[in-house]
Amino acid sequence: MADDVDHANAISEARLERSLAAARAPVPAGVPGECEECGEDMPRLVDGRCGYCRDGRSRP
Repeated sequence: MADDVDHANAISEARLERSLAAARAPVPAGVPGECEECGEDMPRLVDGRCGYCRDGRSRP
């Protein structure tokens, strides 16, 4: 019969597997140009959008 420690270990292992899978995901190549969303000239665009627009972050 599984106890709380066994359940915690199973959850921990599942989270580790998800983290490792996410770390293995390929990083898309970017190209320089003008962002389609904000119009700023950026050194790296992915699918026509800069990192700030893709992530929803505000500019520094």
